Amino acid sequence: MTPARWTTRMVFLFYSRPLFRAWEIFCNHAARLLAHKTRMRSLQCSREWAELNLRRMEIQRGLGAISTSHAHVCAACGHCCKGMRERDAFLDRVVQQPDTEHTGARRRTGQMVGLTLAQAQGLLLHAGVPHATGCCNELTCQGCRLPQTHRPMQCLAYFCGAAARALSQQECEEGIRLLRALMRLQWDAVRLAARSRFSRA
Repeated sequence: MTPARWTTRMVFLFYSRPLFRAWEIFCNHAARLLAHKTRMRSLQCSREWAELNLRRMEIQRGLGAISTSHAHVCAACGHCCKGMRERDAFLDRVVQQPDTEHTGARRRTGQMVGLTLAQAQGLLLHAGVPHATGCCNELTCQGCRLPQTHRPMQCLAYFCGAAARALSQQECEEGIRLLRALMRLQWDAVRLAARSRFSRA
């Protein structure tokens, strides 16, 4: 591996792991604390949430395309999908469905917003395939039931060292670009939440 390729892979891992994770936690809590529960569901805010959602879906399609290179790595490991904890954070819920009832830091009841929307749109994957024991509720023995555009952001943004080693130089560079775009989107969501709190409307 050339030094340039190694450096790009390390930068990609830095964005994917500590930087994105810390940024996501910050943005989710900041948006949750700033958002005005009623105003963020206004017609104007709903339009802006919808625009953010379209951007999010496009970014996640890009990250999903990169993920095909290391699908075999994830299939052999599965560690990231283990455990029954809720994976959809505040911004995952609000961006996809501004009128969501689940506006806490963690969703305590019900299904992921992405799952509910995928069901309504007829987009669920791996119908009838058994659930993977001891893992996320949406993981089956053949993969995730949610299409990439409906998954929580963290599910597509995280890459471990083994996954990154399966990527080309070009894929790592594209991954860095997409992760930066996803972080910008999360910041724009925080700004929109703040406007719902402090605007005069």
